[in-house]
Order: sequence, then structure tokens, then C-alpha cells
Amino acid sequence: MQLVIDVHSHFYPKSYVEALNRRGFLRNVDSRLMISWGKRSSPVTTALTDINQKIENLKKLPYSFYSILSMSAPWTYILPKEEEVKVVKESNDQLAEIVRKYPDNFGGLATLPLNDIEASINEAERAIRDLGLHGFVVGTGVGDKTIADPEFKPVFKKISELSVPVFIHPGTMPLDRVLNEGAFAIFTSFVFETTYVATKLSLDGVLKEYGLKIIIPHGGGFIPYQLARFDMAHEVYKLGVTNPSGDLKKNVYYDTVVYSRETLEFLEKIMGIDKVVYGTDHPFPVSFPDLFLKLIQEVNPKDEDREKILTKNAKELFKLKNL
Repeated sequence: MQLVIDVHSHFYPKSYVEALNRRGFLRNVDSRLMISWGKRSSPVTTALTDINQKIENLKKLPYSFYSILSMSAPWTYILPKEEEVKVVKESNDQLAEIVRKYPDNFGGLATLPLNDIEASINEAERAIRDLGLHGFVVGTGVGDKTIADPEFKPVFKKISELSVPVFIHPGTMPLDRVLNEGAFAIFTSFVFETTYVATKLSLDGVLKEYGLKIIIPHGGGFIPYQLARFDMAHEVYKLGVTNPSGDLKKNVYYDTVVYSRETLEFLEKIMGIDKVVYGTDHPFPVSFPDLFLKLIQEVNPKDEDREKILTKNAKELFKLKNL
């Protein structure tokens, strides 16, 4: 079977789950296990916490899988600082152990204790140099701040020095404090969060200054559709230090978690096929790997184009030389 690299696949290490449970963020809601933070919540399935169950699920797919695992919202940012640093280290250790045990099937993105910038920089070094993980996942917000705020620049600088990408995932920008979102958050607020962060990092010159490579899930949120509008912010309103469209095409990769042929066609046309990478959001309810694969095949009749999205682009981005 064909090898497919999935850049958007979630898994929760044991220490992360235990910390959430210990702090009361893990709850049973209507007979379902949920993580609840603020006014937001997210389901916890067995495939999120049991690697054997995740493997069984992935074996049912019509391809040979290599999934790059990452934690998801709310990450450890809701924990007290000292506890967060400890839980992050343990979680990254546990993720690295999975990658070592299943090198043909899994890569891993480290998480960072972003309430402590110095600890984040130190853990970033350890995660890549010592643990051999492949990059990082960060949420869109930490407390009252967004990840695009200036205090997080040293973290992005360190990531760029390590020459690995960072996956910016939504879920922790505090929009729930002013919006009555409910479950609607994942369909509207989430795609706004990543749009804001990526565009702000571009306008502020962070992407260009550091040569930072980032991945934006869910087809890039609103970025492809509003690219010209973001340029106008710089050209007409003189916002930021750079015209964002260049950076958003050069430094950013966009996954295939979109749900129509027209959306995927537009994404490829605007951002370029070399910047589109296969993602599934497994194992959340919004994940439809068979649909995503079908859309890629329909939109890309040429073998070489499908190969770029399904394998080549991610392989080059993450430097996966052994695959």
C-alpha cells in the first residue's frame, strides 16, 4: 500500500491525561468523557489515550500510515507553572518513547510549557536534540495572550534555530470569554484563531526574520480566501513591517482538513500545491480520512501532484529521510 504522511493526528500522553484529571478538567458529560476548560470542551476517545487502539483504527485506512502525533487543546497552559513544566517533560518523554517503539508509523511534535518562556526554550532544545522529536505544536493562546504576542518571540526564535516546523493549532485563544460559542467554537472560532495568529506573525515580521516554518490546520482557516485583504492591511493601512502574502505562501503549510472539492481546489490554487500537506485531525469526530483522500484524488489526477500532498511535502518539511 501507498505510504501517506499525516501531519495532523492527535494523541494524549499519560502524564497529560493524569494532570487534566487531577486538576478537574476531565469530566463525564452526558456519558461521554470530555476535557472542559473555560466554556469550551473536547471529547476524549480511547484512540486519543491508547496507542494500540489508535494503531488499530489507522490500520483500517486504505494506505500505509505515518502519523505525526501531537497533543491538542487545552495543552498544559491551564496548569500552574511548576506543574506545567514537569508534565510537559513527562509527556514529551512518553511521546518520544512511542516514536522510538513505532518508527515506521509515528513521528512526534513536542509541546512546550508556554507559561514559562525560559523553560520553553530549554525544553525545545531537549525535545529535538535529546528526544529526537520532529517539531512542535503550540496553541493559539496562553491565558490572556495570543501566541503571536511579542513575549513569545524568543520561543519562535529558538524553534527556528532548531530548524524544525511548528504546528499552530487552535483552541486556547480566550474568545469563549466574550462569545457564547458552545460546540460551535470548533467550526468558526478555531479557524479564526489560526488565521489571526499566522497573519499577525507575518505582519510583525516574525516569519521572515526567523525563516520560521509553520503549519496551519483546517485548510488554513480564512487565510487563502482573504489573502489580498491582509496585503491591504500593510499596503493601505501601513500595518506591520511586511506584506503578508509572500510569507504566508513561502513559510506556511496548510493541511487538507477541508470538506469539499471546491475548497481544496481553491487552497491549492491560491497557496500552491507545494504548500499543501495531508492531515486528518484523527481521531476527533470531524476527521474523515477517506473523504480527504477522495478529494485529493479528484482534484489531483496527476500522480506527482498527489504524491506531493500525501507524502513528499511533509517528508521534506520534517526531514523524514528514513521513510
